Amino acid sequence: MVTQLRAATARYEGRSAAFVLTFGQAPEPGAGQAYAQEVNKSLRKARPDMFVDATTRDFWNGGDSGTADLEIYFYTR
Repeated sequence: MVTQLRAATARYEGRSAAFVLTFGQAPEPGAGQAYAQEVNKSLRKARPDMFVDATTRDFWNGGDSGTADLEIYFYTR
């Protein structure tokens, strides 16, 4: 997952995220939120400088398990 997130965020290198809304997909809310939390932890491993101070929120989105939608909001300069 870390490798995938690193590749997906490569175009934003050098920027700092302010907050991230992550919607983990799963048939049940608890599993979706748990997956979203796992994704958010992996973001910090994939890009520590980008997500060091970011506020993250874990949400659920119905669907098949194992995917997530992310909304990343960056600080403006």
